[in-house]
Amino acid sequence: MSATSEVIRFAGDVSIDKIEIISSNGFGQEVTNQVMALEIYEDMFSPFISGVLAFKESVDFINLFPFVGEEFLNLKIHTPSFTGKDKVIDEQFYIFKLNNRDMAGDRNMVYEIHFFSREAMVDLNKKVSRAYEGKISDIAKAIITDTQYGLESKKPQVIEETPNGVKYISNFWSPVKNLNYVAENAANKNGASNYIFFENRNGFNFQSLEKLYLNPAIQDFTYDGWMRDYKQDGSSVRNVEKEYKRIISVFVPKLFDYIDRSQLGMFASKMISYDITTKKYVAKNFDMLDDFKTIGHLNPNPLVSKKNIKKPFSLLINYTKYYNNFNNYTDVTNAKTLQRRMSQLQQADANSIEIVVPGRTDYTVGSKVYVKLNKFMPIDSADSDTLDKVFSGNYLIASINHFIDRDSHECHMKLIKDSYIIDLDKGK
Repeated sequence: MSATSEVIRFAGDVSIDKIEIISSNGFGQEVTNQVMALEIYEDMFSPFISGVLAFKESVDFINLFPFVGEEFLNLKIHTPSFTGKDKVIDEQFYIFKLNNRDMAGDRNMVYEIHFFSREAMVDLNKKVSRAYEGKISDIAKAIITDTQYGLESKKPQVIEETPNGVKYISNFWSPVKNLNYVAENAANKNGASNYIFFENRNGFNFQSLEKLYLNPAIQDFTYDGWMRDYKQDGSSVRNVEKEYKRIISVFVPKLFDYIDRSQLGMFASKMISYDITTKKYVAKNFDMLDDFKTIGHLNPNPLVSKKNIKKPFSLLINYTKYYNNFNNYTDVTNAKTLQRRMSQLQQADANSIEIVVPGRTDYTVGSKVYVKLNKFMPIDSADSDTLDKVFSGNYLIASINHFIDRDSHECHMKLIKDSYIIDLDKGK
């Protein structure tokens, strides 16, 4: 596993620039040749990047450093010919676990080294007791960067502005728990209440799913029988760009589950909120199809037709509000956005597929891609439309596992979408 030239030989080619372990006393050791395989894991619904190294060595690094759980990992990897910070995995991680140590022959030792973002270590060691007040997007930015109460991060941030504000007390919560709390209360100018906090290769993100939906697609993926282009003389031509668009394998873990969708509030819900100060209550019904038209989506049509059976009482929510719990604030709970948030998050993960594609270091979670699948059925010459309109369409990369060994780079992705390209009411 060594650095390659800056010419892509094949889709999935990878260049390892640096894998270095830094001990607590500042001693650094390049370990690229000892790494058998590397996995880097990102998840849009998880706050930090993590990964694992499969390690094989014969010089006893455990005593050389020594390995005691206070080490850092410097990692730099890129796809050949790819330049720019947004296309390179270049970061320092904290090594938090070493396990599965075993002998492999007389003098070789194999084991696994687990690592995660430096901010994850900070989050584990902080419990915050203080009040927060103001615009939610400003609070999120402060928590990410604050050296006393926050994650102490200097990484780039993408913070989507929120017009609404909040005031609350952090009751010895970690910084990430505070970020998740304000995300639950956040809504953008369109009323989208599906804010999430996560880390990807570009830094930390506090954004609504709606904003991610409306970004341009970074790649088109196709699952078909294409292998190579051929010249007139019959010889094949390697087309790396086309190879990158090919799906190696595709798996559908679940297409739909009516019971889950109904009980978790995706279709409809009824909230009875009561204020213990004013002694008043409000009953509010929510309907997914009415809400669908108000915000942006990955594809034009909802996941259900107008004939879908849905009743507000499928999910009954009793919710307490506190009028004037803080001075100059009426209600600081998320009663206004809770039903929308529950439905919008359920829609986001309602349709998912898992694919394996040739790896590239510019793939990262939160990115939008287009997937084209063909109908799985006999087709004759009269069939002009072979597109599978249920599974095809725009998706978000919800999680990605960069698997890198000595020969190649593969990306194992979970893709999610909240909508269809097919109109279920018209059947086309």
